[in-house]
Amino acid sequence: MEDKGRSETEIFDELHQFKTKDMTHRSGKILGSMCTCPHPIGLNAFKMFLESNLGDPGLFKGTQAMEDEVISSLGELLGERDVYGHIITGGTEANIMAIRAARNTFKYNHPDCEDINIVVPKSAHFSFKKAADMLCLDLLEAELDENYRVDINSLDELINENTAAVVAIAGTTELGKIDPVEKISELCLERGVYLHVDAAFGGYSIPFLNDMGYDLPNFDFRIPGVCSITIDPHKMGLAPIPTGGILFRKKLS
Repeated sequence: MEDKGRSETEIFDELHQFKTKDMTHRSGKILGSMCTCPHPIGLNAFKMFLESNLGDPGLFKGTQAMEDEVISSLGELLGERDVYGHIITGGTEANIMAIRAARNTFKYNHPDCEDINIVVPKSAHFSFKKAADMLCLDLLEAELDENYRVDINSLDELINENTAAVVAIAGTTELGKIDPVEKISELCLERGVYLHVDAAFGGYSIPFLNDMGYDLPNFDFRIPGVCSITIDPHKMGLAPIPTGGILFRKKLS
């Protein structure tokens, strides 16, 4: 720490030097990132609530009410307005929260089970490896088919009596592929397994592409077996980074 503070000009001069080393989405030179430039209205709105802390919702009732409206709007976009969830820091946190909910539900129903696992496609985001590590779960990876979507037969073979959750992807990180969620849902309903859909990327793309006339497969709460969905407003939603979303079909105590 310095003995004497610096002036505002000195601070921002140094921050500018750091910033010049960053690439920008507006440059058109970023190919591998799925995030978007925040809309100016979103930036101003973000600044208004910088000191709001939903860890204490009783103190920030307006922010809590706003979050509830946003969750309902995202749910409506994904086929069911009457859902529950939170706006959080991004897809990684959302996926961890979903797997934690699935694990806790499984442990409640199977209190004696110790070697709990989750089954994910090999195309799944690295956040599921984090989730499995943090929550002490075995991670089983299903093979992909010739179209780089999860192979249903491989998925079926990996699911067992210790499986707490199956993950499907709607918009894979590398290729934007959409797993056959309707078939996976049928499998999960038959086996009594929690189904989470990681639509961090596709959640803000697929519904609008379908509105434009593209025939992309269903992936959301219109499919009965889907229990939770990750959707990131900072990916194609023009929200400031970091803005993630996790939606649950049911509110479990």
